[in-house]
Amino acid sequence: MRRNFVMGATVWLLLAGCISTNSVQLGTPTQYPPVKPEEVQVFLKEADVQGDFDKVAIVNAEGNYTYANDERMIKAMKKKAAKLGANAIILGEFKDPSTVEKIADAVIGVGGEKKARVLAIRLKS
Repeated sequence: MRRNFVMGATVWLLLAGCISTNSVQLGTPTQYPPVKPEEVQVFLKEADVQGDFDKVAIVNAEGNYTYANDERMIKAMKKKAAKLGANAIILGEFKDPSTVEKIADAVIGVGGEKKARVLAIRLKS
């Protein structure tokens, strides 16, 4: 009985620590070959991008706020963008859960999701 509880708790903690990503591709899917995630540049806003680029996808990320800090969220979105052939992302909205959601997560394990969105782009030069 105790062993099942420990294994169940371990699985729950692993799942709670994950950041999930999804994307909505823009333009022609699979237009670009994948790149390495570490090659994906990060821009704060579109005006910071010098030169022309193509919009590849909108990438969303979601994870429990106790694990999903901004750095981990950006890393997960860079990985997703790289698979789609984007070599840069433009940061968008980052949303922390409300205080009520944080309390609900702590008490009953529901809520407390941090969310983020970026624009994945392919620099032309």
